[in-house]
Amino acid sequence: MSLMQDISCEGRLILDGGLTVRNAAAIAVTLREAIIRHPVVSIDCTAADDVDVCFVQLLVAARKGASKAGNTVSLAARPSGPLLDALTRGGFQVTQPDPADPQSFWFEGASA
Repeated sequence: MSLMQDISCEGRLILDGGLTVRNAAAIAVTLREAIIRHPVVSIDCTAADDVDVCFVQLLVAARKGASKAGNTVSLAARPSGPLLDALTRGGFQVTQPDPADPQSFWFEGASA
């Protein structure tokens, strides 16, 4: 796993490689630091080659924590590949964004 952060107005965070329980501690620290530094964090995990439900849980927790601090966490692209597979295995089956549904986080605001 390599973690890169593109410092921009929106704090784009690029995560690739294995986004799994094995790397959960490092991912959690990286997410926390990005949220502290940037009011808006866009997470790009399109280059991930392995994603498990632990990563999904980290993103849910990061989003909730950011929201409590008045910050925003979003995905840079619609889930595909390993992330979409992990979401499907975890029961996140959302096709149309619905602001009232917390699961729509995975599909809102991302254009690709």
